[in-house]
Amino acid sequence: MGGQNSRMVREIVEDSLYIVRQTNRAAYERSKQSHEEVAAKLQELRALNQQLLHAEQSADTRAELFRSLEAVDAQKKQLDQVVDGFAKQFDLGDSYHKIADAHRVEKKAAAEAAAATADSRSRQL
Repeated sequence: MGGQNSRMVREIVEDSLYIVRQTNRAAYERSKQSHEEVAAKLQELRALNQQLLHAEQSADTRAELFRSLEAVDAQKKQLDQVVDGFAKQFDLGDSYHKIADAHRVEKKAAAEAAAATADSRSRQL
């Protein structure tokens, strides 16, 4: 009976070790799989965080650009007002423009008359 007991004990030990090995392997594989899933999720979250930070920086840059364009537009309007004021200092007014236009018409008419006179003289000769 001693041999039978030792064989039963040996089988129990082998079965127990097999169960422990299988349990540990299953636990290890579950742990490894869980760790890989967590690492993948963490990587996705880091990428998403970078995208959000980049989007916020882009929005800040865009807002800064719009502010600077508005400032440039305001400066342009101010300069336009200054230029208009400067030009108005030397503006002669409508009456002077009418006189200048009349003078141009008279000058053109005189030039045409002179050309016609010169043409008629050349025909007479």
